[in-house]
Formats: sequence, structure tokens, C-alpha cells
Amino acid sequence: MNTRRALSLTSAALATALALSGCGAGSGSGGASADGSVEITLSGWNLSNTPEFKTLADGFMKDHPNVKVTLKEYSADDYDSQVTVDISGGATTDVVTMKNMSKYYSYATSGGLMDITDIATDLGKNMDVSVYDLDGKYFAVPYRTDSWVMFYNKDMFAKAGVAEPKAGWTWDDFIKVCEELKAKLPAAGYDANAVKPTYMHSWQTVVQSFALAQTKGADYFSGDYSYMKPYYERALKMQDEDLTLSYSTATASKVQYQAQFGNQKAAMVPMGSWYIATLLDQQKSGAADTFEWGMVSVPQNPDQSVPSTPETFGSSTGFALSSKLSGAKLDAAREFVKWACGEGGATALAGITSTPAYMSDAVATAFFAKDGMPTDDQSKAAWSEHKTTPDTPIGAGTAEIQALLNVMHSAIMTGTKSIDKGLTDGTAEIKNSGALDAK
Repeated sequence: MNTRRALSLTSAALATALALSGCGAGSGSGGASADGSVEITLSGWNLSNTPEFKTLADGFMKDHPNVKVTLKEYSADDYDSQVTVDISGGATTDVVTMKNMSKYYSYATSGGLMDITDIATDLGKNMDVSVYDLDGKYFAVPYRTDSWVMFYNKDMFAKAGVAEPKAGWTWDDFIKVCEELKAKLPAAGYDANAVKPTYMHSWQTVVQSFALAQTKGADYFSGDYSYMKPYYERALKMQDEDLTLSYSTATASKVQYQAQFGNQKAAMVPMGSWYIATLLDQQKSGAADTFEWGMVSVPQNPDQSVPSTPETFGSSTGFALSSKLSGAKLDAAREFVKWACGEGGATALAGITSTPAYMSDAVATAFFAKDGMPTDDQSKAAWSEHKTTPDTPIGAGTAEIQALLNVMHSAIMTGTKSIDKGLTDGTAEIKNSGALDAK
């Protein structure tokens, strides 16, 4: 990793900018107070259990004491619906958090968000901002990007006498490791009926997004989803061999991946890097067992040459600006986005074990300094070195396509339809829906 330059202005520089832009500005979207201070609002959700918003607001205000960042809490479940209403009514917060990629397209094309291509271009010199690229324009910039890695229980591997997984492995290698664990875990004292080699969660992304990220030429909007077939074949093989809980069991029982790995019911689990903070907190509180764990890059496509940089998928959370902003508020909000999405915000996020989009040596050091974190080089590389494809590509038809692909996923994983039948029917339904034409 290369050390990246910080992109925030000094407090004095921002104060000058705000004072200049505030001259003649009234109240409302552009006004600054008589003393030169300015208040901006930031949207968030579940604030008591999602510390990143307060962490970023506090960090920015510490560096920019003339700016007050006020958090506005939305419902986590209805966040996008509420933001949609606010944007439509011109009443959104100054800084708008992009919770889900599936809604970014509609937000960006609604006229409710400001074009911040210049900020994205500057930040893009040191981080990947392409997830928010809409025909060369950017209406948001990522402040965190959670990529999928493989979590594994070092203690279970050691007790079973199975070698720990290494980077550069494939999904075929993964299945072989699972088969070895299945054979050896019972002799190590683990209940064969309750403990599985791995847990593959029920989300469609666990199959479909890996297939998209790791298959050359795969195109989400092409209407051809045959690239998913090998990934479904492996998923069903793992169910059939009892290497993981079945999809039907996981969905019917509403199984939580945190419990499967945290309570040592699975030796491995592929999951997004957001799970790191949860696992640390649960081990500290006693909600999860105490054991040594590590991370390794996810297995790669065995039907292609293994890339030098592991390919995975992930999701970004970003910040956008209201198109209604002007004057001092606009200047302050722009500086907040620059700081929060740059090294300043990244270091603050790393301190609470949230994975920032911006990476540097200083950020990595802060991230792995927390008690309970693995310290081996492989875990650090799994977290920081990979090519990440968005789990949900951006397009006008994304929401409809995802919904239909989820129906297809359920039909295949439950055995209601064969893989071929499921893919054929799912493709036909997507084409007939018109979602591909809306791209």
C-alpha cells in the first residue's frame, strides 16, 4: 500500500473560505452565522449502534471547529424510502448518505444530488471511486467499502489437524478443505450434527456476486446469466455433501451468520469486512466464543487462471450533497466530504474497525491496532489487497433485476428448479420485465 496524502483543508483555510462565501448570504441553504460559523446536516440510521456517523462528524468538527455537523436519524429499514421522499420534496439533509447502491441511480438522476465530479476526481487519485461513475459524472464518493473475505477459525483448524487456507486458492480447493474438515472435526471433539466446515449464508450475493466478480466477460445487464451456473453447481454440491447448512434450513430457521461463526458452529464463513467489528465486539461481550481467528482472500474461480490480485465483490457506502446547497453551507459540506472520504475520515473509521474506502499505511496501522484483531500478514493482505466488484451494478433496472434474480436463487437453492431451468426461467422473466431496456 502506498501512503496517500490527506485531502482536507486546514481549519484556517476553511474558515477563510466560509467567511468569503458567507458574505451576503442569508439563512437557509447557504447562510453562515454572524461569527462565521456554519451548521450542516448529515443523514444516518440506527445512530446508537452505528458509530461511524458520529465518529466522522466529531472528527471533522475537531479539525474544523467553525463547522457544526448535526446528525439526522432515519429508520434503518425504511432509510431509502424516507430519503426518496425528502429528495422529492427538496428537504433532504445537506450531506446525504448513500446506504444502498441500488438506489444511487434514481437519486443521481432525480436532480436532488449535486454533481461532485471534481471531488471524486481528486480523491480518485488515491482510491477507487468508480463505483459511483455515471457516464463520467459523480454524484457521490465512497467513504467506506466493505469487500468480502474468508473468515476462518484458527483454533478449529489446529485441533482438527488441517492446514490453514492460503491466498491463491480456488473454490475447488475450498471444497477440498471443507471435505477434510468434515472428516476430521468429529475426532477433534466437535459435534458432527451441529458443526459444519463452513457456513454459506442464504443471500443471493454469496453465489451470484462471486460469479459476476470472478468470471471474465460476465455482464449483469446482458441478459445472459449462464456465468452463474458453475457457482450454483458448487453451492449445491456443498449442500449435498453437508459441508454447510442447507439454504432451506438457513432461511426457515433465520440462521444468523454471526452465530454460526462466532459460536464455532462453522470453521469458515465468507463475509463482508463489516463483520470484523461485530466479531470483535461479540467476543468482548461474550456473545461470541473466545477463539483465535484470521482472514484470507476468498477462493478464486477454478475455471480461469488465478489472478495476482484476488477478485472479490463488495459494497460501498458514500456521501452525496444536496443540490439545494449554496454559499457557506455548500463550502462546508464539500469540505466534509473531502475529509470524511479522504485519509482523515479513513483513519477515524479504522479506529472503530470500520473499513474505509481510502487505504494507506497509516489507515491499516490504525485498523489492526485494536485488541483482538489478527496480526498475521495474510489477514492484513486479505483486508487491503483485492479487486472489488460492486455486488449490485448501477442501472435504472437494477432493483427489478435483483428482485427477479433473488426469486431464481431461491428456486435453484431449494431444488424447486434445476440450475438450467432456473437460469432459463429467470433470464426470461428479467427480459420480459423490461428491466434490461431501462439500463
